[in-house]
Order: sequence, then C-alpha cells, then structure tokens
Amino acid sequence: MKIIIKKRYKYEITNEIIENIIKSLNFDEPFSIEYQSGDGRCIIIEKNNKKIYIILSRKIADARNAYLAQYIPTVLEQYIEDQSVNKEIYIYLLDTSDKAKTPFIIDTYRIAKTLDINILNENELFISPIVPYNSFLDWKNAKTNRQNYNLANNSSYVLEDDDEYFIYGKLYGANGKESTFMACQIAQIAKIEQKKVNFIQVKEHGTEAISITDQKLLEHYGINILMGSIILNGKQYQDKSTCRKQDEFRFNLLEKYGTKKCYLCECDIESNIIASHIHRITDIDNSTLNEEEKRHQAVDANNGFWLCANHDKMFEHGIVTFDENGNLLIKNNLQKHQKDFIDYITKIYKIQGNHFTESLKNYLNLHNKRINK
Repeated sequence: MKIIIKKRYKYEITNEIIENIIKSLNFDEPFSIEYQSGDGRCIIIEKNNKKIYIILSRKIADARNAYLAQYIPTVLEQYIEDQSVNKEIYIYLLDTSDKAKTPFIIDTYRIAKTLDINILNENELFISPIVPYNSFLDWKNAKTNRQNYNLANNSSYVLEDDDEYFIYGKLYGANGKESTFMACQIAQIAKIEQKKVNFIQVKEHGTEAISITDQKLLEHYGINILMGSIILNGKQYQDKSTCRKQDEFRFNLLEKYGTKKCYLCECDIESNIIASHIHRITDIDNSTLNEEEKRHQAVDANNGFWLCANHDKMFEHGIVTFDENGNLLIKNNLQKHQKDFIDYITKIYKIQGNHFTESLKNYLNLHNKRINK
C-alpha cells in the first residue's frame, strides 16, 4: 500500500496521522510513502488498483476557511480529473475540538456531504449526525441562522430566480476557494431542482478572474461563469458594456441593504423581489449624461431598493414614494379600500437613516419630479 503526500506537507503529516487514517478505513497492512510536488492538502492511498483521496483539515480550527473549506476545491478538482476507474474521496479531521463544531464549520461538513464527500472520523466530533443539504431553501435557512450569530460576516451572495441561481463569488485567497466550494454544492442541488447556476465574479484585492483550477471545477458541475468581474466596495468594473448592468446593480443592493427582501413590506420570497431603480433606466438612457455617468447611475445602490412586485409597480407609478425627509407618501386620490390595502401590506414608512444618503435624495428628487408631472 502506497501513501502519496505533497512535499509541502512532508513534516506536518506524520506517520501517526497516516496510521489513524488507515485504521479509520479498516486497513491493516504496511505502507510506503512517496512525496510529490504540487498543491492539495491531502494524502492519496493506492491499494489494490484503488485510489483513495483523503482531504485533511488543519490541526487548529482557528478560522472557518483556514480550517478546511479552502482546501476542498483543489483536491476535489484533482479527484475529478483523475481517470482512475476505482476511486473514492473522504475528509479526515485533524482537529475535533469545540472549535471544529461551530455553525460555520458544520456548514462546511454539510456542503461536503452534499457533494458526496463523507468524513472518516465524524464520530470523534460527538455531535448529531451531519446530513447533506436537501434543497436550496434548506441551505439558505441554515445560512441565515449562522449569520445571526455573526452579523459582520459578509460571505458570498446567492440570489434565486424562478429557474436559475446567481452566485456572487469572491475570488481572492480563502474567500475564492469557499465561493467555489459553495457554488459546487448549489449546482448539485440545482440539478435536482432543474435550475441553471450562474457564477458572477467579484473582484477582490486585485484578483479579477477565477483560477483555472476552480474554473474547471465549476464547469464540471455545469455552472455558467459570467465574463468580466464586479469590483467590491461599491466601485464599478469599467468595461464597454451597456449601462444596463443588472448583475452589478443587484450586487450593490446586496452590499447596501443586505438580504434580498422588500424594503417596504419585508417580503423575502426571492423570486418575487425586484432590484428596483428610483431614477429609471429609461430616463438615464435618454438623458444627456456621458456614458460613464449613465453607467454609474444604473448600478449605483443609492439609486434603488429591493421591492416586491406590488411595491415596485406602486413606486414606479407614483402610488407610493418618499418625501424629502424619507417619509413614505401614499397618493391622495386613492379610494379608502385602496389605501387600506397599501397600509395592510406595508410595514416600513421611513427610509432608515444609514440608507438615506445625499445620492439617494438626489435620485428621489428626480423620481418625484417625474411622477408629479
């Protein structure tokens, strides 16, 4: 039996670790070790024409990505590229302490299981059985619960439409690997739901495109990688495309408002929520602004809200709007039952202070001038 280890992990992966892994596989025979160059935090066991890939966590679970998630895509891609007929892939945890049982880390385990990667020593965690995600809603609800523990966590965004998903994947370092890992899992679920998956690249720390390795992995799972990239922190990626850059506009709304839910009624059924402009795209296109400024206004988060289908149409036609102080206004000439209906479906009557920027006020002024004509 031969054990293959990458040279960079030569001194970290000890004989004791290897022996524990072999025992977890119920193997009991001598082994030899071969060191190879390249990436991949794993060992590969060759036995009786079978190849077994074992992805290894770090010994200290000091961060979600640094513990395990960032290593899985690289090894998974190697495993998929391997033409061996008889092969298997697992995870082995070098740390099973309490730090390896946080909601964020358990999410990593569940995503791995969704991708049919089991954990050899799961029993050492002494927790309830870890189960794969069975639907997008299952994963989304778990993600929402995790973020309630850490509101500062700003992970990659995923939006759902009727027949497709849009993943805003960060590209740099551990964030990039986690985005790829998460995207593969969503694609696995999307196959069952018969939905398309799109990966929108989010530039981070100068990294503008996904790595070749991650690209191959996404393509294996049938993910459509959109060309170009979005720059983080509200800046726009400068290209020659039309100002109708809806992907970028939606990303900026996510950065400003967070969860995709109606600003006025808090409906969070994603397929019913629209990235709604305050100053309309058609008015921007027909203005005398130069192309760069048109594009800026079209993707500026200050020029929009998340609105449900009802509130989007009401806002566009001036049935509801906001005054110069951010207070909700309802059109005067409506019948009482119509006003009662609007009251019934509306929860928010004022723009929050941190959202009510000078830029938003300017867009709102243009909007109100239009509807008052």
